[in-house]
Amino acid sequence: MRIGTVDIPTRVERERYFRELSYLELSALFAGPQKPSMLAKFAELAPPGSIGLAAPYVLTHRKAPAGNKLWPHDATVGDFRDSEPGRAALVELRDAVKALHASCVVFRSPDSFSTSAANRDQLKRFFGEVATDLGTDRVWAPGGLWEVRGAAKLATELGVTLAFDPLVRDPNAPPEIYYDLEVPSLYLRVERPGSISTERMEDLAALLEHYEDLPITVAFASPERWNDARNLKKLLAETAAETTEEAD
Repeated sequence: MRIGTVDIPTRVERERYFRELSYLELSALFAGPQKPSMLAKFAELAPPGSIGLAAPYVLTHRKAPAGNKLWPHDATVGDFRDSEPGRAALVELRDAVKALHASCVVFRSPDSFSTSAANRDQLKRFFGEVATDLGTDRVWAPGGLWEVRGAAKLATELGVTLAFDPLVRDPNAPPEIYYDLEVPSLYLRVERPGSISTERMEDLAALLEHYEDLPITVAFASPERWNDARNLKKLLAETAAETTEEAD
């Protein structure tokens, strides 16, 4: 199990980050290409397999993010379409995966990318013909109205790992709502706003215990993500210690 955050929080040194947490979702490549020197600095500090890379926006989004040094783009990019700018970005993405020994690449869908049959077919073509041979695992993070169970089934068919926020659910739904997913691995991307209560953190720990035989990555994108990630790590360690004591 890997636990970390989406990008390193402000005022947290890189050295300290990788001493305390085991994973980082790095979004630097989402907006534009990065200098080899930047990647080299992360490679020096991060153990192999501890970094996941956000895929360039030209692969997933039609609208460019704010910024000056963006990926070259035109009207053909985004929405998991096959485009020349996207193909060019994939070359640099593969190089970054190799340089950082990245554990995965995270493809984030825009909220506008609906659950239509056409978009499902587009995903099948993209992951089956375009974003192949990346040298690492591929993670798909749906946006908008995608339902977790249906997205999990599709992700398995596509040969990718589903990313979702396990703390976002109907208020009337029990914490066990996601206990029946038939998936080979999980990527839990916690994005809910506000602080995460002790009760919700315990629900998350229980979900992780339920899927303890699967490879799991937890990436906090929450406002207090640095504390949230360390609190989860501490809670899991305490739970493991209590289990050991009971067994003895």
